[in-house]
Amino acid sequence: MALSVAGLSRGSRSGRLRDPPRLQTRTMPRVEPIPKAAFYMASRKSIVVVGASSGIGAALARALAHDGHDLFICARRADRLAETAEGYPSISYDSCDVAREEEVKQFFAWVGERAGLIDVLIHCAGILGPIGPFDEVDSNRWFETLRTNLFGAFLAAKYATRLMKSERRPRIIMLSGGGAFDPMPRVSAYGVSKAAIVRLVETLAVELAPRNIAVNALAPGFIATEIHAATLAAGQARGGQHFEKTVELMSQRDDNIAVPIDCVRYLISDAAAQLTGRTISARYDAWGEPEFDQNIEQIMASPLYTTQRVTPADLRESLLREALTRAAEAKQARNKQRSITPCDPLPSHQR
Repeated sequence: MALSVAGLSRGSRSGRLRDPPRLQTRTMPRVEPIPKAAFYMASRKSIVVVGASSGIGAALARALAHDGHDLFICARRADRLAETAEGYPSISYDSCDVAREEEVKQFFAWVGERAGLIDVLIHCAGILGPIGPFDEVDSNRWFETLRTNLFGAFLAAKYATRLMKSERRPRIIMLSGGGAFDPMPRVSAYGVSKAAIVRLVETLAVELAPRNIAVNALAPGFIATEIHAATLAAGQARGGQHFEKTVELMSQRDDNIAVPIDCVRYLISDAAAQLTGRTISARYDAWGEPEFDQNIEQIMASPLYTTQRVTPADLRESLLREALTRAAEAKQARNKQRSITPCDPLPSHQR
């Protein structure tokens, strides 16, 4: 579901809605296949997408199936999974609550029976959690958010890696996004869980390097999916700056879902085979640019795209810094110029 905001009174001192908020659906941009010569399209792979019943996960599953890959998807809502898979024979699905280890274990056993081995795990499952000042929200809901967002990612990786073989250079991609590098007041559980995802990715990248498994985090940028409905319903009184930022981003309508999908296509391609332990911003980093591809060895030898304490010594000028900065600016400009058409790869309920 893609959301927009109606009924917001910007002139109100309190920022509250004069009328109840109305969530209006609008079409998501078309997810178009990228020419192989231009985008390093990967050979056919067996891909697991966790959290594919809506939003980015659903769009990813359909786009990658369109590219010719075999998809195995899961989420809690089997009916939504069926709609995601509709029209794509290469998508198989089963229900699974990622916060429950036995269900995750059974899901990957089911995948193993059908696929044998897998090449890629993409973890998209996540909930926003309680909204409000940290000392006022429900403690159980706060912890449940970490259980779903962080422990669920841990479980998915734990059982997915048992179906991965080093000679196939498997990949793990986990969505990080909001909160990974900036504080998220009023949605502290979500922000903390996303920051923890990044450190989990960096840790797994080191542990799994001897097994030739690359692990990266993807920051998709703001996408107006149904996860934001709770923020709009909470209003400014509970949501504070997070509510205001969500309304602002929705009004900008700069949420082309094709951009993070393209970034995933890049991360599972041969071009990114040596990249691991990094958090890549789909919208702001120079992935896929010659300056990026040709310098992956230097990137891997540097603290670029990682969570580290920055000291004055880290701010030295360098040719790599200049090249990547220029390439990132060019990438951002192209992202904004991508045409958006009313064709939507998502089921109607997700628009």
